[in-house]
Amino acid sequence: MVAVGESVATPDTAGAVLTRAEADRLWTQWLRMWNEDPRIAHEIIGTGYVVHLPTAGATIDPSTIRGAEDMAGWVSGFTGKFDNLRYHTDFGPLVDGDKLVVRWIGTATYLGRTGWPRDVAGRPVTMVGVDILRVAGGRIVECWTQGAEA
Repeated sequence: MVAVGESVATPDTAGAVLTRAEADRLWTQWLRMWNEDPRIAHEIIGTGYVVHLPTAGATIDPSTIRGAEDMAGWVSGFTGKFDNLRYHTDFGPLVDGDKLVVRWIGTATYLGRTGWPRDVAGRPVTMVGVDILRVAGGRIVECWTQGAEA
């Protein structure tokens, strides 16, 4: 089990440098996964994938997401709780070693399915957040994500 905030670097991937082109490619695919097709997870999520979520407001236990199939299921389930959920990039990706960082904005209409206090069916919502994605072997192997209603 990986502790919250603990990275899962392996000797063969530790310290790898991510190029800006690779970061752009992965981020574009990440957005496509969230906006269009959760099955894209199979193209971009690597072996041993770990996701870190804040405790407050989490819609899933992150320890249940351990690979591409789990990620695709989570994305599909989460996006199904909204009408017309669309994410776009506010800024980034910024690259630091083997990580890319992006601030995103999501817009949607609540369907009354999240369990969140402000989730009233038909109410528009804007969310903002930051994703930090660690990359190894051209795939995302770890994600820290934090988002909130704007």
